[in-house]
Amino acid sequence: MKKILVINPNSSSKMTQDIKETIDKEKFTAEIKVISLERSPQVLESSADYTAAGAEMIKYLKEHNMTVYDGILLACFGDPCLYSLKETAPVPVIGIAEAAFSRALLLGYKFSVLAASSKAQPMMEALIDSYGLQARNAGTMTINTPIAEFLSDTSVLEEKLLEVIHKAKEKRAEVVIYGCAGMTMVSKKKIMEITGISVIDPVISGVSTLLALLGDRDAISRAGLYL
Repeated sequence: MKKILVINPNSSSKMTQDIKETIDKEKFTAEIKVISLERSPQVLESSADYTAAGAEMIKYLKEHNMTVYDGILLACFGDPCLYSLKETAPVPVIGIAEAAFSRALLLGYKFSVLAASSKAQPMMEALIDSYGLQARNAGTMTINTPIAEFLSDTSVLEEKLLEVIHKAKEKRAEVVIYGCAGMTMVSKKKIMEITGISVIDPVISGVSTLLALLGDRDAISRAGLYL
């Protein structure tokens, strides 16, 4: 059985528990450990937050034996410090955003990311730029709510997601992606039934994509960027 480490790079115990509960419900055939980093910011909503969390993740990888795992999943939709993690870890590392984008390309022509705060909107657009996927992007939609606020109220989050999904459909999005691991508490199945659009929970797609890569015995290339 494959052994996977899921890193929530912030210090939110609530988000970490939500991520774990989603993974447990999916009943993946793998041994999966979910951790957070107590010295990281409570939530990650800026480039400065990403940098601080990135430093904590690199430190964690260097101070612990990562060879006991078959793969690592970075469970923050901004994929903070992902390239550095790929360089550092002795096992395959993927981010939930890159996994979700890859999955979205298989499910429809254009996708929209459902972001949290207004600050997250340009950050998500920059991330999509960095992955070369603007041609498939229908535009990032934001619920204009700080992460810490919606973590405590699932019903409000669900209502706001439904509102922005309507806007995404008007922009001809065929697939929508939760733009924060903390949104995983809202059932994608329920949202799909209500809206009739394909919904990606990046926590779920992240784990399943990593397991697929490991099952195919794929490895992170050391021939260039991640040397």
